Amino acid sequence: MPLEIVDDYRDSAFARAQTGLLFNLPAPPVDCEQLPVGISLCMIVKNEERFLADCLRSVRDVVDEINIVDTGSSDRTVEIALEFGANVIFRAWRDDFGWARNESLALATRRWTLVLDADEEIAPESLSLLRALRETPADLTGVYVRIQNLVDDASGAASTMTHVLARIFPTTPRIRYRNVIHESVVVDGTEHLYSVMSPVLIRHKGYTAAMMDGRAKNERNKPLLERAIREASGDAFSWFNFGISAIVAGDFESGIEALERMFAMPGPQRAFFPIGYVMLASAYADGRKDVERGIAILDDGLTHCPGHPNVVFTRAHLLAQLGRFDEARDEYDAVMAGAFNAAQHSMVDDEIWTWKAPLNVATTYVKEKRFIEAVPWFERAFASKPDSTLLRGLMASAYERVGRFYDAERLFREASERDGQPGFVEYVNYLMRRRRFTEAFERVEQRRDAIADNVYAALLYSAAQTTRDERLGDPEPFALRALALEPGNGHVLRLLDGVYAAAGNGAKRERLRQAELDAPLADAADFARRSYRLLEDGRLDDALDAAREGLAHAPSDGVLSFNAALAAARLRRDGEALAHLEGVGDDDAHATAAFALRAEILRRSGDLDGAIVELRRIRGLAARDDDALRHATVGLATALLEAGRFDDAGKLAAFVLD
Repeated sequence: MPLEIVDDYRDSAFARAQTGLLFNLPAPPVDCEQLPVGISLCMIVKNEERFLADCLRSVRDVVDEINIVDTGSSDRTVEIALEFGANVIFRAWRDDFGWARNESLALATRRWTLVLDADEEIAPESLSLLRALRETPADLTGVYVRIQNLVDDASGAASTMTHVLARIFPTTPRIRYRNVIHESVVVDGTEHLYSVMSPVLIRHKGYTAAMMDGRAKNERNKPLLERAIREASGDAFSWFNFGISAIVAGDFESGIEALERMFAMPGPQRAFFPIGYVMLASAYADGRKDVERGIAILDDGLTHCPGHPNVVFTRAHLLAQLGRFDEARDEYDAVMAGAFNAAQHSMVDDEIWTWKAPLNVATTYVKEKRFIEAVPWFERAFASKPDSTLLRGLMASAYERVGRFYDAERLFREASERDGQPGFVEYVNYLMRRRRFTEAFERVEQRRDAIADNVYAALLYSAAQTTRDERLGDPEPFALRALALEPGNGHVLRLLDGVYAAAGNGAKRERLRQAELDAPLADAADFARRSYRLLEDGRLDDALDAAREGLAHAPSDGVLSFNAALAAARLRRDGEALAHLEGVGDDDAHATAAFALRAEILRRSGDLDGAIVELRRIRGLAARDDDALRHATVGLATALLEAGRFDDAGKLAAFVLD
């Protein structure tokens, strides 16, 4: 049997045929001309001095040239690039990321092109793979890399979400970017680049809130997203990005319209579609309050991407919203059991199986008041993310709830030492709940110099409240010290007003009530107190203005919404009143009064049947105000009697007042 003996393995026909097997890349045709071996790094930058050196340092040992297009830096970005031997050219920015990317690609001379952003770094474990790629023959097949995004989340600790993108591809003018934002790689201007999966990992630092705010990405991206759907209305990816951005910004209707249009487009489903299902379902559930429709959307998604962790996780979350807790826990179990399949999907939340699913399981037990069963799940979540401020607090509260006070105090004390002012406040509140008031007050005073004035005022308010409720002495000194820091503090003003009223000290009460109308306001409670006081004084226009100003700071505040509605109704601006009442939820303290006010507005407009419906809805409230209900019923029953509807008046009284 003949053997081929060569001195250099790389020169053998066998080796030449096998080099394309890296990442399962197909072997190019024999006559496919190859550029010189190596990797060309291509980037676009502007004012990236904060990140660029780390980025270039991470990759300089595996790339053969660095090509950078600068679009107007005014910091040390260009200087840093030149220090790493980069080939830098300058282009004026023209609101088109695809064009800018292509300007950088035109500089590449080596066989493979690698695209990075300045706030990205190649993971050290991927460098050997890139070295192996340098000599791999190339044709028209790209390479997907996994991009691990550092993101902010509710845990209070660093989290990651991973997705795949074609960031490595053959160097050829046939491969270019398309779209002005969220640009994608295409062949010959229209065809999406076929790419193979690889374990190459890029770490991205730019999605934390601090980074997003610092670069004003949200404001910058909106006009570009709108332009993208005008210029590429037939591209599903453009509609995906527009829809996601709209939903994140709270514009649920525009997001729903965009994503539904995306799903209606002909052709196969794309790699980003699973996240589209998640976001569309969330928009229906959160925006339209149609949770059932959200679940149906996720069910459809699972027929196309079975077992996708984000889809299953979101489905479990929506099931829990409907109170279907056993089903939700089964879904969370499925997510956690499928963690090893994560790499099969193009975009996944890496935190789902570590702490998010266990935390949500714990939450389902809490909602069922099965607190002991919740504790092991809180522990599992916290063990996966022990630096999390959120999870430490939840774990401490869970221990407190089941009577494990030693463990609870250990974590609350740890929070006071590690989590800044919020952790310290939680620890003080825990001491107060344990009726260790003297110790709590002493700790507050010990930390005074390290506590911001607004936090100190809040703690003084808690001290005043506790002193009053527990009959520990006179709450006035604590309250006055708080008012010295925040003269318009609504909580403190309400407490002190009540203290003076209970003591029959009319002079102090009158001075307080006069002075507060000129005090500066800071948060929602302050505006709520001010609008309430103006309503008391009959200054309806001023009350409405104060409530509106507060709603500009806190649009979802139920008290402010009710105060605005009440002022508008008394001014006979019923349309505006009804609009403000939409902001009062069934769980708000003013829910009964809100329904009663809505009924009153409908009654005086002549819609007695509509008014009856509103009063009947009060019976379903978890914490209704029966006195307010009776008062409203008397007024409506009188109107029914005047209209000759005697049976309806009797039925209303019997139903509501029973």
